[in-house]
Amino acid sequence: MIKLMVGVVIIACIAPLFIKGSNGEPLMTLDDWKIDVPVQLKGLVGNLTSGVKMPPPVQEQPTTLVYKWQDDEEQWHFSNAPPNLEIAEEVEISDVNLIEAYVPPVPRSDAGESADSESMGVPSGMPEPEQFQKMKATIEQFQQTIDQKKEALDSLSAQQH
Repeated sequence: MIKLMVGVVIIACIAPLFIKGSNGEPLMTLDDWKIDVPVQLKGLVGNLTSGVKMPPPVQEQPTTLVYKWQDDEEQWHFSNAPPNLEIAEEVEISDVNLIEAYVPPVPRSDAGESADSESMGVPSGMPEPEQFQKMKATIEQFQQTIDQKKEALDSLSAQQH
């Protein structure tokens, strides 16, 4: 009974590759089964989609020398300058987090605003709703980057013990 069920499942998966649709093409191709693997996972998992055209590789960033040390309360610290070379250990990091600083928009002059906006309590220089969405997306990206860097630092700390 189990062999029959396995056979039916295999046939159900393979049949769309051979059944022609209304346009004369098969209902499904092998490209429909392709899995997009994020760039970060390719190094960990390996190339799961061998033979498939891959995006160009990410350019290597130069390594950065940082120092790590543990204080009296067993709290880990990381810096580009050690407080004391006797307690700090040098660590090379190749995936450096570069985040561009937020540059606030130039405030608009009050001359172009109407008296209605002032009476409604809307301050000058208030971002537009589209800017709020963009700022929110940027903040979420920053948070993801911060979380990834924290995990990387935690794994470095764990490897040293």
